Amino acid sequence: MDETVSPWYACYSLFKDIQNFEGDGLYRTVLVPWLHGHPQLAHWLRQLAADGPDPAPFADPDPLWTLYALSRVNDLLLSGFQPRGEHLLARERPYALSKDDYLDFMTALGLRQVLWPDFSPFHHEIVAVEQAAAAARAPVVLRERWPCLMLGNLLFSRAGVDVSAGAGHVRADLAERAHLYWSYRRFNRCAHDLSHGWGSNSQWRTDFRRDFHIGDEFRFNVDGGVDLDAIEDDVLDEEYGTTRRERIEMVLHRMWVVTDKPDDDLFPYDDRFVCGVDFQLAPTYRLALP
Repeated sequence: MDETVSPWYACYSLFKDIQNFEGDGLYRTVLVPWLHGHPQLAHWLRQLAADGPDPAPFADPDPLWTLYALSRVNDLLLSGFQPRGEHLLARERPYALSKDDYLDFMTALGLRQVLWPDFSPFHHEIVAVEQAAAAARAPVVLRERWPCLMLGNLLFSRAGVDVSAGAGHVRADLAERAHLYWSYRRFNRCAHDLSHGWGSNSQWRTDFRRDFHIGDEFRFNVDGGVDLDAIEDDVLDEEYGTTRRERIEMVLHRMWVVTDKPDDDLFPYDDRFVCGVDFQLAPTYRLALP
């Protein structure tokens, strides 16, 4: 392997290799040989984790573009763990991969699995919902479909989970079909990120969303330019018709979980939010944030 190949290009080439792969044995045929041929990416990721990563902005966008390219690879690899949604075209197919092989590949790159016992929008992406009879019942994780991965204190990929929850916290009719933002692809729902709508070259110059767990704080979308803590509760975003509470819901969950509003043409990418690890967004049967 040519050591002058950049970490970004290594991720991009793997994405294309996975897309072009047909048949069985993705792990042995594509992923393992790629790992052996691109040791510089694992070295780069481990160095990034050792250096922080720090929530301060990077001096140049290359690390964010590389992490985004790796997240696109991740989205392909996760497809086999997701149910098939009605939005998919007939030609689209999942990529078969066992959880053990997926974890072996990701940990070989320097990522680490995180097990968070209670439901947390920082660590968990909702896939399916068992609606509890009591609206006040907080979400409980029933099943983990794929694991949560972190790079140092930076979140790389949330775990996909099935939850049981009251409708005041998570509405099954909304959450199971909501559009997911900051994601390139899902098999169980429509996905949106800032690469969509751009050409084949420009779409790869998309920044990775950075969320951090630092001390007793969760810091969501730290590169967003709008601090939701600086906005009054009753302020309405006139362009998209969303309140502060709804914008916090979106930046936490990356989709609607209780808000029944159109979600196919939103732009939540500028919002950021910081909260304690025990923070719970006020459910729909309460009037104010705690």
